[in-house]
Amino acid sequence: MESTFDILNEEIPILDIITILFIEDDPITGIALVLLLKMVTDDKMIKISLILLIIVLSHV
Repeated sequence: MESTFDILNEEIPILDIITILFIEDDPITGIALVLLLKMVTDDKMIKISLILLIIVLSHV
């Protein structure tokens, strides 16, 4: 019996929380962006890329 552990499943919720915390102006916007992201795609790599893009753009 071999256990498979997918690190991406563990990292996406952490990145969601970081995204909400980093958008300093309005946390509601961060929550809306994260929820929209979850509805748009099921691919894990695209989710992580878009979350990181949101974090970077919120600091520009």
